[in-house]
Amino acid sequence: MKYLVYYIPYFHWGSKLNAGYKARSDTELIFKELGFKELEVFGRYNDEKRSIGLNKIVQTIFLKKPSLPTSSTIFFQSGTGVDILISGILRKRFRETRRVIVIHDVESIRYSRKVDRIRERIVFQRFTDAICNTEKLAEYLRNELGFQGRIYIFGLWDYLVKDKKLLKEKFQALCDFKPEKYVVSFAGNLSKSTFLKRITKELQPSNYMYYLYGKGYDGDTKDGVLEYKGVFHPDELPYKIEGHFGLVWDGEEVNEISGTVGHYLRYNSPHKASLYIVSGLPLIVWKESAIYEIVKEYSIGFGVNSLKEIDEILSKVSEKDYQVWRENTIRLGKKLANGENVKEIINKILSE
Repeated sequence: MKYLVYYIPYFHWGSKLNAGYKARSDTELIFKELGFKELEVFGRYNDEKRSIGLNKIVQTIFLKKPSLPTSSTIFFQSGTGVDILISGILRKRFRETRRVIVIHDVESIRYSRKVDRIRERIVFQRFTDAICNTEKLAEYLRNELGFQGRIYIFGLWDYLVKDKKLLKEKFQALCDFKPEKYVVSFAGNLSKSTFLKRITKELQPSNYMYYLYGKGYDGDTKDGVLEYKGVFHPDELPYKIEGHFGLVWDGEEVNEISGTVGHYLRYNSPHKASLYIVSGLPLIVWKESAIYEIVKEYSIGFGVNSLKEIDEILSKVSEKDYQVWRENTIRLGKKLANGENVKEIINKILSE
């Protein structure tokens, strides 16, 4: 069989408890499901990490000189830590082929560092096509990073779920999940979301409470206000997370989002939003975030300018309102759980 579509396997330093691993791993699984051939440039030394196999790079790229037809397409995922090395090799060795980069994060926005801006300009311009998740990110790629290739936008990351039967049972459990208050869940690396420590001090919610999932939380908890529920593997979390809503918020404050994290939410579609959707939880998001447009488009929740607004909004939410949000969320979640978003974009690329 002669393959015309290839992918570079992703490289990562961290453990599989990291959500960044989940997004890249799922995308790679979709590549495999679609029958793409792996072009291996990394060595593997255990299930958790991949090493940079410099000898493998030399052997694969320079010595063996794989002969790819000019009609071939190669997919590469950004954010591996060695992007500038691999992207340069790809352009040099496969100049005549179509090179597509799947962009997970744009760190020149995320961290507002000049060095990231310089690096990303170099890396992204080595590709003929780019896949990103929002129109705002696409505009940034064109206007600020000078990307000249074709850009494809998919809106939400897929979040693959292996046990569909168990997930269906989870949805039924959500219908039976009826505590005295609404439950707003928040998942992620909790040490980075410092606003969580302010909840018990600055918020006195009467209509809802918070559940936290993830590692790194060392703040206060309070029964009926904020409870810590533990840390789970990203593949396990959709079956474990409970609640009525999933919160997409960041930064240090509960009454506003500011600084670089706030600026990034204006552009990015966070992977945790897909987790919530696959888990059957409608979203509560910042009104100035890029993902708010997606929430409105699919009618899967509501937006706020401050977490202090949530209590009043929930006091006015009818059972019918919530039922519509949840049904829309579950419908969209089934699509993301099967990898249909990324597949749709890939098929569009390969058909052009």
